[in-house]
Amino acid sequence: MIGHYLGLAPRYLAAHRKKTRLTITSVAIAVALVTGIFSMLEVFLQFSKTQIIHDRGNYHIAIIQPTEQEINMLAIRKDVNNAGRWLDFGQVKANEINGAASAIDPAFAKNMNITLVEGRYPTEDNEIMIEQWAADKLYLNTKLNGTVNIAFSDKIMRNFTVSGICKDLGNMKASGNPGIFMSMAAADKLKKSLLSSELYVIEFKNRVNIAAAEKNIAETLGIDKDRIDRNNRLLAAIGQNKGGTARQLYVTGGILFCIVLIAGVMMIYNAFNISVMERIRQFGLLRCIGASPAQIKKLVRREGLAITVRAIPIGVLAGMLLTLGCSAILKYYNASLFADIPLFTFSVIGIATGVAVGFLTVFSAVLLPARKAARIAPVRAITGSNDLKISARRKRGWLTKLFKAEIAMGIGNVAAKKKTLILMVCSIAVSIVMFMGFQVFVDLLHSDRKTTKPYTPDISLVAKQGDLDGALYEKLQQLDGMKKVYGRMYGDVAASFDASKLSEAYKKEMGGVDVTADGRFVPPEKSWLISYDQAQLDWAKEELLEGEMSEEQLNAQNGIIAVALHYRGRRADTTSLKLGDKVTIETSAGLKEMTVLGIVRSLPFSNKEKTLTSFITTEKLFRELTGKRAYQVIDIQLKKSGQEQAVNEIKAVLDSGTTFQDYRQRNAEMDQTFFTMAVFIYGFVGVIGLISVLNIINTMNTSIAAKTKYLGVMRAVGMSGAQLSRMVMAEAAAYSLTGGIIGCLLGSALQKTLIESQLTRFQISWEMPYLQIGLILLLVLAAAAVSVIAPLKRVKKQGIAEVIGSL
Repeated sequence: MIGHYLGLAPRYLAAHRKKTRLTITSVAIAVALVTGIFSMLEVFLQFSKTQIIHDRGNYHIAIIQPTEQEINMLAIRKDVNNAGRWLDFGQVKANEINGAASAIDPAFAKNMNITLVEGRYPTEDNEIMIEQWAADKLYLNTKLNGTVNIAFSDKIMRNFTVSGICKDLGNMKASGNPGIFMSMAAADKLKKSLLSSELYVIEFKNRVNIAAAEKNIAETLGIDKDRIDRNNRLLAAIGQNKGGTARQLYVTGGILFCIVLIAGVMMIYNAFNISVMERIRQFGLLRCIGASPAQIKKLVRREGLAITVRAIPIGVLAGMLLTLGCSAILKYYNASLFADIPLFTFSVIGIATGVAVGFLTVFSAVLLPARKAARIAPVRAITGSNDLKISARRKRGWLTKLFKAEIAMGIGNVAAKKKTLILMVCSIAVSIVMFMGFQVFVDLLHSDRKTTKPYTPDISLVAKQGDLDGALYEKLQQLDGMKKVYGRMYGDVAASFDASKLSEAYKKEMGGVDVTADGRFVPPEKSWLISYDQAQLDWAKEELLEGEMSEEQLNAQNGIIAVALHYRGRRADTTSLKLGDKVTIETSAGLKEMTVLGIVRSLPFSNKEKTLTSFITTEKLFRELTGKRAYQVIDIQLKKSGQEQAVNEIKAVLDSGTTFQDYRQRNAEMDQTFFTMAVFIYGFVGVIGLISVLNIINTMNTSIAAKTKYLGVMRAVGMSGAQLSRMVMAEAAAYSLTGGIIGCLLGSALQKTLIESQLTRFQISWEMPYLQIGLILLLVLAAAAVSVIAPLKRVKKQGIAEVIGSL
């Protein structure tokens, strides 16, 4: 017995379980999308923060050249969690090899990932700590309690005792220059003039407004802004960096998350609209027995509330499970780095956002359908005239001339119901726009996040001065355990080209450049020229923006490859060279004109010296231009098995003029950073792709289920089962292709806008994503085909007499 008219809502939902299940699924999908994306974003920031601390250290700001008074005042601030001095003495000679000497307060050493593994931290004025790898005989040739002779910039040799050994630092190990950590007593004993830099690094407590704290420090202590350095990557990860690259990425992310919210509203609105429109007769009958329009509205809203209460827990749980999957992958992949992050990380923000969006979107999505239900005229509703409409307009019949009758009917049904077409197309298109928008982050991931590439070496051998031994290359190739051995020559050359190709920023930095009568400039700096063999040219194609990387073509046409992002202590756009531009290089035989045949995004290595720009050419042309014959660098890729034995064999053939650089640890750390980003970026794209497909399937399924009576009538007037299937498939294909094409066009426009407005600094250029579009359209058609199978089976099983009787 129903005590109140609103009791009809749960009774109807219980009586029509299949339709209710479809509507609940639509709402749950939308909630899962929002919960999953926002939860993954929050958890991503936790993992990203841990990764950045591992890579860059756990500090927020650093005071440059602090005074003793400033240190004392900063140390007692209530908002400071930890702080310490960090003194850098730059490059030194330690046991006749290059090293980097510094001193850091022991209490802050852990913040900078300096972890003691043997012995103790240095405390006396003649004690130091070194990395594990640096004790090798190829480097410092010492051990715990051993001695190291160090000459600072004053060239005076001082004797130190090794009191402790710390974990290897990937970047130091890759450079071949050992990190040497002195005691503060030893650092204070040295002259201030030997210091390269002096910092007071600060880690603030949680929930401190760092920008406000920094401003307060500057004002109260009178510290100039130029004396405050920031750990921008860490600040960006905790949401406290308002400028630069991080802000651009947040703007991009904000646009995409707004699209996610729009998609959620569209999914839910479409589901409720279909549900209301198929029940016109029911609402008409309620009007006939006295229900007012306001009561009809309340009834529809009550149904929405009942569905939401069931759907939200399902959607939230599904979204959290997706987040749990990403967390589990990272915990399993790198248990040591992410050990402190719990596996079951429940995102309060993600859950709250999912619940709020679920209720708000359902409330807003049912407003229009409820209004439609309230406006239904009782007489029109009980006649069922809305189910089968016959247009008074004369039909031209051009569809039947192109297709079979049943296919033409399917397409005609789509064109006839314009409101339904708009809703279906919007629901499909917005899913595609979301997917294509998040693909921008995939492009950014591969261009900006350094990871091991096909050309990344495990070991590099670098000449300390001049060139490497000419016979070394052949010796290395004969050793076991070598996967690939390849050499590289480089040198500085005086290169000139059209002065208009120099960037205004570079001209300003140089204080202007002199231009000759033919429009070329007089080089204010040398350019860096590097040689590649064909294998390296092939590997560099991954970074190729335009042109070609053929050794044969370069040799035949005196070709060079320009580098778009040149490194001058930081990435800089110093030139705007294009294909076909002429570059004149000074050689011992006079000027030689070269042609730009290709442009690459960047180089996988950099020059310590500042140069105008960088060029790549073949070994043959390099030797002609510079007169050099021997390699300055030999890179080695090792086989997976027996690496330590191979490393020992390499060390055995080296002389004192060669620096041995082991990149394996740094490569592994870069891969970890990339993988952390990739899990979540691909997780976002994967979640959106999966939910988009489910949305298409559910939307089509719901649409066909709502037309059961119409399809039954078609069978009653003689349409066969095969014709019915073709008609429904044609209708589904028309909806899907229309939504797919519009979604791809809008998604491409969004990609273009985001890349050109936010990501040009990464040299990411937009190209029409033809492959993406093709795959998306195939996937949409496949999803539409799958979605009609189950409802068609139900329609065919239903008796014709049963359908006719229900009209």
